[in-house]
This record gives sequence, C-alpha cells and structure tokens, in this order.
Amino acid sequence: MSLHLDHVVIAVADLDTAIQDYRDLGFTVVPGGVHANRATHNALIPFANGTYLELLAATGERPIPGRLDFSRLLEQGEGPVGFALRTEHIEVEGARLRAAGFAVGEIIPGERRRQDGTLVQWKLALLDDGFAPFLIQDVTPQDRRIPTDPALTTHANNAAGLIAVEIAARDLPQARERYTRLFGVSAPDSGADDRAVGDVMLCAGDVETPVAVHLIFSRSEGHSFPLDRTHHVRLVPHRPSPG
Repeated sequence: MSLHLDHVVIAVADLDTAIQDYRDLGFTVVPGGVHANRATHNALIPFANGTYLELLAATGERPIPGRLDFSRLLEQGEGPVGFALRTEHIEVEGARLRAAGFAVGEIIPGERRRQDGTLVQWKLALLDDGFAPFLIQDVTPQDRRIPTDPALTTHANNAAGLIAVEIAARDLPQARERYTRLFGVSAPDSGADDRAVGDVMLCAGDVETPVAVHLIFSRSEGHSFPLDRTHHVRLVPHRPSPG
C-alpha cells in the first residue's frame, strides 16, 4: 500500500480556544502558521508515528486570489472535515488513481510559514474535487511540516498516533469498493472486519463524510473525550497490542 494516513483536518471556530481545549484533554498542541492565502491558520497535534491532527480556523482576512483556499473546509461548522493521504510520488499516484476511475485534480502547491519563520512547502491533489481524502507530498523536508521532537510528540494522555479515520457512507458496499480501489488493496477476506479498508474505517451514515478518528495510546487506561471539548470530533481510543 503506497498511500498512508498523514493527518486529519478538524474545523474549529476559534483556534486559540481549540488549542486550549485539546491541551486540557492531555494533548500537546504545536502552533502551525498562516496558510499562503492568509484566510486560514492552523495548529498541529503531532504524534510519534508521524501522523497528526490539524486544527484549522479562519484568520478573518480575505483570501489572496490565486492561492489554495482551505476556508471552504470551514463552511459546515466544526468537526472533522478532511484527511490527507501521504505519498512520496504524487504524480505516479495521481495517474494510478485516474486509471482506477477517480477524478484527480491538478497538483497544487501549498505552503505556510511557521511562527519561527520557517517556510513549509508541499504539493497536493484533490480527489473528486474534495478534501476527504486528498493526496499530499512534501517538498521541503517532512520534519518541517510534521514535528518529530519527542517533546512535541509526547502527550500527557499517552496518545501515540492516528491509526484510522472513520467515514460514514450511505452505501457501505459501494464505499468499501471505492476505498479498496483508492488504497490499491485486496478486498477483505471472509470473516475479516470488512469495515476496515487501508487506513479507513467505514460506518453507516446519510452522507459520506469523516465522523471519527481512531487513535492508539501507549498505555491502556480510561480515556474520555467530550465532544464539546474536541470540537465535535469523536476520538476513539485503542489499546496497544499485547506484547
């Protein structure tokens, strides 16, 4: 499988409030920066396995024309609004997905400047004109975009990383077939958990949209994440594998 879960985008009404709420839940939150079109800014919750949650909010500024605009992700209110799949060869993956029947948009450059002034650059491609999911490839070194310092990837609640994003779908067999093509994997064996395809978990719903994030924790203990503090993201904790 050449596509892997990179991060999940969470729309929030106010970035500072969301940062404090997630810190109160035991997460380490790192300031991100302002995107190139000036209309959105973010903060990151990075994990030791190289994944992260992105808190995304409006800056209040008008978007600069001709720049990638993430503010469309904020139109439906708070909650999980998109997720990125990481690739090292976005052109190759784009061609593969077109051949598999996906509408792959043109490759778009993206960038933001961190608070320390460091420029972070990547390129992305939308699938079926949406952000759930989209492809991302780093242009600048990956550790500029995703912090790797243990001080930033260690969390008081022992969260160790994202393992799946849960997607609601009206037609589960159709959604399963779509994500099987997307990840380029075989259909689940008989008796296997057929909700899981690649880094996606499927569930029944009226609209195909991200509804939950599954995380692994380094220690097995009770975790409670109220929706009013996660900004309407259902966080599903998983225990570490035995041994």
